[in-house]
Amino acid sequence: MPLLDPEERDAIRQALGLDRAAKPYRNHYPAREDDPVAGRLVELGLMQRGARTPAGLVLFQVTEAGARQLGTRLPEAEPGR
Repeated sequence: MPLLDPEERDAIRQALGLDRAAKPYRNHYPAREDDPVAGRLVELGLMQRGARTPAGLVLFQVTEAGARQLGTRLPEAEPGR
């Protein structure tokens, strides 16, 4: 497993909602397409690019490997999503 710097770890925590809750409850990290932290995490296979928002941001999503970096799992998908 690659060692994460504090910014990378914080981005994964924020995407999973772990900056506000004890268990993951979401999986999105809105950022500019050229966001350097998200870009590094994509290159490492710890995030993937998702849909673009109406504001032009990209919703990056944590991969299973990214969740494992924090010793957790991805949140269960909500019914109907």
